Amino acid sequence: MIKAFDETCFRYDGAYPVIENSKLQLPPAGLNFVACSGDKFPAILKNQFRDAPSSIGRPNWGKKPAFVTLSMGGNDIGFKELVTVCIYSLRIFTLKDCEAVIADSQRIVNSPGFINDAANVITTALAKGTDRSGPEFKVFVTGYAQFFNEDTPQCDKVSLKPRWSPFAAQYLTTERRRTMNLIARDLNTALRAAVLRARTTAPGRVLFVDYDSEFDGHRFCDRQEPNPNDPDTWFYTFGSDEATIGKFLNGIPQINGLLSGESNETMSDSEFLQLINQAANGDAAKEVDGVGAYRIFHPKPPGHQVIAEALNTAIMAARGPIPSGNPIKITATSPGGAPNGLIETS
Repeated sequence: MIKAFDETCFRYDGAYPVIENSKLQLPPAGLNFVACSGDKFPAILKNQFRDAPSSIGRPNWGKKPAFVTLSMGGNDIGFKELVTVCIYSLRIFTLKDCEAVIADSQRIVNSPGFINDAANVITTALAKGTDRSGPEFKVFVTGYAQFFNEDTPQCDKVSLKPRWSPFAAQYLTTERRRTMNLIARDLNTALRAAVLRARTTAPGRVLFVDYDSEFDGHRFCDRQEPNPNDPDTWFYTFGSDEATIGKFLNGIPQINGLLSGESNETMSDSEFLQLINQAANGDAAKEVDGVGAYRIFHPKPPGHQVIAEALNTAIMAARGPIPSGNPIKITATSPGGAPNGLIETS
């Protein structure tokens, strides 16, 4: 059972693999949801290919998957640092300034090593799936959506910094939005390259799913900002819950020191999650605050719906052989999470 709040990996029941599982017309089918928020390539290889469940809630790979979806790479290029430092003016995971964080992300995403590591995850998934299910097993790698309308000037003096952050505001200038979008496009380019490399060993069995254009009109700054409760913006940000989330985070001593600027320390993603889970301690209201703190800049339900539609289109097209040339761009036919899942055929 997939809970609305998963205290181990922040899986939730509105993510695109869950939606896609309900759309499939391949009975009997079932979703094995192995994603884990914050996982980088090494953690995916270590924890998401298990033959048996772990004691901390990591599910096993599954008996006979028909295909796997992979959403990866964002954590490896420093997604959380980009968002917390360059958007929200928070110093939790790094003490670097925004320019340094951007430079790090650009260096990583444009490096040959990134493509090598991504291709390694794909080929590992392909090999394990083929071993379990045979040569019909396929891998679908999803891309990322750009966060911003980068052309409008209406956001140039807008900051999304929460009121409880003591650090200087970061503004959504045209230059900042274009830089952030470029990183997302570079990430998609690198993932496409990894897909192509993996397909050299298995023509027709690995597909890149590009849904970015489906977010046109639904990005930050498509309308007046800040407007966190805008239903037509398909990414989360701090909203009316900002104050309660701030109170929740500042009530955790280790995090409070970072948020207040009184500490020169940082913490890892896993440490942050562990502290949130311990502070929530089964309290439903606190769990909501914990999720709210972690889901910023992740897709809202309509966004996950579009991703599921794009993936479903790709899966239906892939019932026949996938062409072995360049990756195909699959977009959703209509709008109407980091989540990896395997669909079981039995």
